Amino acid sequence: MTIKRRFLISYIGGITIACLSLVSIICIVLYVTTGRIPSPGTLYRTFTQQRSLSPEEELAYVKLRGIAKTEPEQLLYPEEDVKKMIQQFEGESLGVVVRQNEEINYYSQELVEKSLIVHFPKFDANNIETRGTIDNAGRLYRYMKFDFYFKNQVPGTLLVLKKENNILDFMTKWGIWIIVFILLLSIGGVLFLNQLLKKTIIQPLENLGSGMSEIGTGHLQAPMTKQPEKTALEVKQLTDDFEKMRTALISSTNEQEKLEINRKELVASISHDLKTPITSIIGYVEGLLDGVADSPEKQDKYLRTIHTKAIALNELIEELFLYSKLDADAIAFHFEAINISEFLKHLIEEFQLRKQQVSLELIDQTASSSKVYGDRMQLNRVFTNLIENSLKFKQNERPLTVDINISDQDQFVEIRVTDNGQGIAKEQLPFVFDHFYRGEKARPTQTGGSGLGLAIVKQIVDMHEGKVMIKSELDKGTTVSILLKKVDGGSSNV
Repeated sequence: MTIKRRFLISYIGGITIACLSLVSIICIVLYVTTGRIPSPGTLYRTFTQQRSLSPEEELAYVKLRGIAKTEPEQLLYPEEDVKKMIQQFEGESLGVVVRQNEEINYYSQELVEKSLIVHFPKFDANNIETRGTIDNAGRLYRYMKFDFYFKNQVPGTLLVLKKENNILDFMTKWGIWIIVFILLLSIGGVLFLNQLLKKTIIQPLENLGSGMSEIGTGHLQAPMTKQPEKTALEVKQLTDDFEKMRTALISSTNEQEKLEINRKELVASISHDLKTPITSIIGYVEGLLDGVADSPEKQDKYLRTIHTKAIALNELIEELFLYSKLDADAIAFHFEAINISEFLKHLIEEFQLRKQQVSLELIDQTASSSKVYGDRMQLNRVFTNLIENSLKFKQNERPLTVDINISDQDQFVEIRVTDNGQGIAKEQLPFVFDHFYRGEKARPTQTGGSGLGLAIVKQIVDMHEGKVMIKSELDKGTTVSILLKKVDGGSSNV
């Protein structure tokens, strides 16, 4: 069953239940108070009997009752003044009836005699019940009754009647049209609510469904249909959520496409980087086997070359293996409080011993007291990668210098690694930390490398909940800034 039909049934059911509940409550209250469930006519009679008299009714009743008490014969044979008084009362929409014994001697023109005879109230000399309702030719009249005796002791009755604009008379004339009008009004109301429901919920949900179908078929570029202004808040929120999901899917898809392109470029580059040293190794080994290296000097040279190429090949494989493990969160980090100044001093000393072609200088602005929370081995890899990068892209015409500057930045310690190398083109800077990115199009191709060095740096820094940034200018140099969380207290031996 559709939502639209469910709401329609709910509307009709709600109206029906409300009406039935109201009628049931009224019937229960009447039954408890009266001991029976009265009909609409009985309810009306009870209401009219309890209603107070109008001034006209009271005046006519009092005057005519006074005549009936003192001069009852005047009601049978009225004098001129009595006639005028009765006519005056009839002009005020009152009816007057005089009965002698069982015979009606006088009744107002609008009344029907036969109906009066049939429905006339019983004689009661004690006048206990002086009010009531009488049916005259299908019309209800409220009456005030006074029973008395004429001079010859013949029972007589005086009725003063007031025609009621009652609901039964009204319903007899207009009931069908009222029922038709109410039905039409109810149907119109239901149709209006149904249309309102369609515009604010059903149609927006259909629009949302169409947009979801487009997403399901892979058409992510088409935005979700803009919903009407009066759309239900929940449907608007749902549409906004799906629009956010669509945007996220587009971003994810673009990221996947970019990663796929980078992976393909990586495979091509790695294939080239792997093939080159392997080809050299094969060539030199074949030279040794074929006896091309016919002297101890040549053999030694061939073996050294094979060794160098094998080391480079092993480093490349290790870098790929490290990246894949970092990417899969397969490396366990062992965090501890590290005195960053002492840590970098030892790293620089070890690096300078191995590679003399770079001048390294540490500039400490923290009074040698700042400590960071990190993994010693992985941080060593971070700064080694940065210095190795500077070596790969140094200027040929000038010696390489690398400055490492330490400073405090609120809750972080900032370490800036600055070199005077080739620098990076402005358009390349946003991508240098991307996975698998290689910038050789803007750099000399002889530098080699897998394009994973800075990506590994970023991954390790991210695992430390730190930040890494880069600034560079071609032919002037590069600055990589790393922010690591500062630790208060604790000790560490470097």
